[in-house]
Amino acid sequence: MEKSEKSLLSKKELLEIFINHRVHSPFPGDWESIFKGLGYEFWALRELEPTDPFRNIDWKATAKTGKFFVREFLAESYFNVMLLYDISRSVRFGRKELLQAHIAVSLAYSAIRSNDGCGLILFADDIVEYIPPRMGRSHFMEILYAIARAEPVACGTTRLDAALTKLVSEVPESLTFILSDFMYPLDFSYSFHHTAHGTNKHEVKAVQVLEECEIELPPGAKGILPLYDYESGRTVTLDLSKWKTYNETMLRLREATRSRLNHAGIDLLTVSPADDFSQKINAFMKT
Repeated sequence: MEKSEKSLLSKKELLEIFINHRVHSPFPGDWESIFKGLGYEFWALRELEPTDPFRNIDWKATAKTGKFFVREFLAESYFNVMLLYDISRSVRFGRKELLQAHIAVSLAYSAIRSNDGCGLILFADDIVEYIPPRMGRSHFMEILYAIARAEPVACGTTRLDAALTKLVSEVPESLTFILSDFMYPLDFSYSFHHTAHGTNKHEVKAVQVLEECEIELPPGAKGILPLYDYESGRTVTLDLSKWKTYNETMLRLREATRSRLNHAGIDLLTVSPADDFSQKINAFMKT
């Protein structure tokens, strides 16, 4: 793929592509089937967990390794894909808003092409819009319109808890992707771990969308950089010569976010505009 093809389109351009001509071809690239379930197409082997039924054990792999393995399969039956989409004002920084839109549209399109339902929850400090999961091209266009017209919301605190409450109360079961920069306190009470009575009805994945400079500064950086805080409206200055301290701090913040989400049974992937996001998400879903 040429570098120009990897550049991020505006939300208006995303909308025009699907309205006018490319509704029958994958966008922005060929997505593998990333939705796992109990169908018949083999997906992968993994070690046995306490809640797995013994009928799923792969005895050949177990005999070779001495450990119990079970087989996972690609889903063949209908299920719901939900997108929890952060539109708090901090996502306006740099290219985060466009990258998040590209990822959401691609996941929704992949779900619809697989004949699965897809739904959307736009959230900031509260629920901004909810589109229940359904199938079909017209429903995909409804989701695309909602993402294209969404404007970042000024709010004191982003509340993921409100979006998770909406998900749990409105959707019976799903594979859910939270799309956010997670640059706020993660205060919620839900757990999506496997339980002693079976698998939780929602499998939740987190995709953290960050600008490259929010991940790390280049070694040897110098100068003073003014930064505008979209949430508070204040301007702060960043001394680039303290890049090492900055990078260590940002790493600690990401690890704290990962730990909080993992504690709730949610896996985290961090993506920046420098990444091939479809490749990273495909690899993330296989782990």
